[in-house]
Amino acid sequence: MPSSPVLLAAGATQGIVLGSIYVLIGALLGALTAFLIGRYLGRDFVERRGWMDALAKTKFGGWLLDEKTSQRRLMLAVFYCRLIPGINLDALSYVAGVTRIATWRFLLATFGALLPYTVLLVAIGHQLVKLGPTELVIVLLGILLVSAIPVLWRYWPVRSAGS
Repeated sequence: MPSSPVLLAAGATQGIVLGSIYVLIGALLGALTAFLIGRYLGRDFVERRGWMDALAKTKFGGWLLDEKTSQRRLMLAVFYCRLIPGINLDALSYVAGVTRIATWRFLLATFGALLPYTVLLVAIGHQLVKLGPTELVIVLLGILLVSAIPVLWRYWPVRSAGS
C-alpha cells in the first residue's frame, strides 16, 4: 500500500505535529521489523540459496557485504536509497539487515530520510481539510495525475526515431 494517502490522512486527522510523530513512529517500527527479519532470518535464507555469493560479485553488493565497509558508508547508502522515489523501502530494510550496518545507524538513516517527506505530506493533508469541496476535488485529481506519471511513463509505447 502506498504510504502517501496514510500521511495525508494523518495530517487531516491529527495535525502536523502529532500526525508526523505517529507516522514516523509507525514507519520506523515497520522498517525496524523488516531490518530485524533480514538480520536474524534473511542472511541464512540468502546464503542457503547461493544468492549471497552472487550478490557479493556485483558492483554494489561487493562493498555492501564487505566486512571492511565503514558504518558511515552503509548508513549513507541507506539514507540515499530511502530518498530515491520508486525504491521498495521494505526490501531496502531487509537488504540492510543482511549487511553489517549497526541497528542504531540504520534507524538514524531511515529517520533522517523519512522526516522531510513525512512532514511535507502530513502538512499537505492538514491543509487539504481547509479546502472547499470543489478545490479538494481539483487538488486530489492533480495528485492522482501526478502519481500516475511514473506508471504512464513506464508503459508508454516507445517509438523509434525513424517512425
